[in-house]
Amino acid sequence: MLVLQLRHHGSADERLSSLTATSASTLLAVLAACFLATATSHAGTDPVVVGVIAVAAATVIRALPLPGGEPVSLVLALAAATATGLATGPATGFGGAHAALLALVSGACALIGLRVASYDFPSRFVHFTAGVALPLTAAAPLVYILGRALS
Repeated sequence: MLVLQLRHHGSADERLSSLTATSASTLLAVLAACFLATATSHAGTDPVVVGVIAVAAATVIRALPLPGGEPVSLVLALAAATATGLATGPATGFGGAHAALLALVSGACALIGLRVASYDFPSRFVHFTAGVALPLTAAAPLVYILGRALS
């Protein structure tokens, strides 16, 4: 992370902002990984698998340029997250309805994380860095809580 920041060719203010955002997103990603590891140890791996796949599906669908604009993209991203829960729930043994609920909530948290990351201040680099870390980071605590509650 530090080597990447040393190669940054922006102004001093932009480099400081980029370093801060990169450090914060790394910390958030580590925190999310700790939540998911704790969820795995308490509730098994099934909720974590369902939640991570739902976050990935919602993030990918949200990134696609779909006709109809943002509202259509949001609805399709939530539908894709829920569909992954319905598909992965029985495959993991977590259960269809519980997995669909967990996937829907995880997808919604991922969309919130993407929305927070979409504010393009102070640089595009900060946006891309936060866009990678925040979706899973926002979903991890709820995957932990719901995984324990539904297991």
